[in-house]
Amino acid sequence: MNKMVEQKMNEMTDVFNSLPNCRVETSEDGKVLILSDTPVPWSDMIDKRDAHSEYKIGSITPHKAALGLYIDFPHNLLDIDRVEDIVDPEITLTYFEPGTKTSTAKSWWRFRSDEKFDSVHMVLRKTELELYDFTRDDWVGLMEEITAVHK
Repeated sequence: MNKMVEQKMNEMTDVFNSLPNCRVETSEDGKVLILSDTPVPWSDMIDKRDAHSEYKIGSITPHKAALGLYIDFPHNLLDIDRVEDIVDPEITLTYFEPGTKTSTAKSWWRFRSDEKFDSVHMVLRKTELELYDFTRDDWVGLMEEITAVHK
């Protein structure tokens, strides 16, 4: 992981750790998890793969020169247009429909919706990662709204 990825990961981690009802932990297998203090509303509908499953809101995935975020929230909590305005305000990320193959070279995001829960997945590379501000009020507000449902 390069220095910029580490810096941006710390920035993102600080945001989640500052939110109520939410914490970031590294699992035994090295995954960086975003966890709720209470079981997630859809926990009865998912396979309990590990001790964190019912508390897992999402994950942060550092790559050699990229950073990924995967976060879940209740179905119909947010609409894609609102999420897009906040996740991709500069319109520099490529949008990939759920189920389509993503890019290994470009920054991208996707919004997945099903009857159990919805999710946002984004991977930022190089320039987009360097310029992305995870401390923006609207981005922090969106993450706070997502994590607030876990009270």
